[in-house]
Amino acid sequence: MGEYRIFTDGACDLSEAYCREHRIGVIPLYYSLASAVPVAYATGRRFASKAYYDLLRAGTPVRTSAPSIEDCKDAMRPVLEAGMDILYVGFSSQLSGAYNTARLAALELSEEFPSRTVTVIDSQCGSLGQGLLVMELVKLREQGTGLVQAAAQAQVLRQHIRHYFTVSDLMYLKRGGRISGSTAVVGTVLQIMPLMQLGETGALELCGKIRGRKTALREIADRAGRAAKPGTTVAVGHCDAPEEAAFVKDILRRKYGVRSVLVGDIDPIVGGHGGPGAVAAFCIDGGGSR
Repeated sequence: MGEYRIFTDGACDLSEAYCREHRIGVIPLYYSLASAVPVAYATGRRFASKAYYDLLRAGTPVRTSAPSIEDCKDAMRPVLEAGMDILYVGFSSQLSGAYNTARLAALELSEEFPSRTVTVIDSQCGSLGQGLLVMELVKLREQGTGLVQAAAQAQVLRQHIRHYFTVSDLMYLKRGGRISGSTAVVGTVLQIMPLMQLGETGALELCGKIRGRKTALREIADRAGRAAKPGTTVAVGHCDAPEEAAFVKDILRRKYGVRSVLVGDIDPIVGGHGGPGAVAAFCIDGGGSR
């Protein structure tokens, strides 16, 4: 059985230490504030989270972009040169061009390294939902599962990663084209918070409207707590909202008995669209589809 390396991208929101320990290759995504030069973001908490979200609160526009084909090839080539294969699981193709870029890079690399395999899979996930999928693949690899079998498992597992999130300012969803301007204005005035999820293809979907911030946070905690497969990790991500993330974690621990709760910052790519104060809960479900 050939050795292979797992790759993902900067939207996974796993820590730099975890990726280093488990030899996960992370291809950067890009963001730029105002008209500044784009900044590459790979993984971990190396960006100044509070400073970034404070700039967004002050009205600084943010733009995000996928990696280039050369970014992907430059990251993958040394692994292939070392005689290893690659399993890449990237940010949902419904939300980013990163998956398609990696797919094109893999096609070019297959000509350069005809004896090696580069398998590229659309995770249909994002943020720590994508991270949970990568963590499951790490477990499979450490158990001796080969690349072909792991890739097949990834396509099954991705249908069981649930994403629930809410935001504190509807205008960020409006700027990203997720809701209309009138909906954003009315929702802000009435304090109606949208409850969002990623659907079966990894596209963003509205799954509820809730009045009040605390009620919305309880709802995402309840949905993840009810859905989570017993014994699995539930993740909570936030955009500079540590107190709200702790509130969700407490519900998961106290009400649903979740023993393993991973809390982390949401990266500047995903966070640039959710906006400051966005909070999300991610879990592997107990068997139902998303």
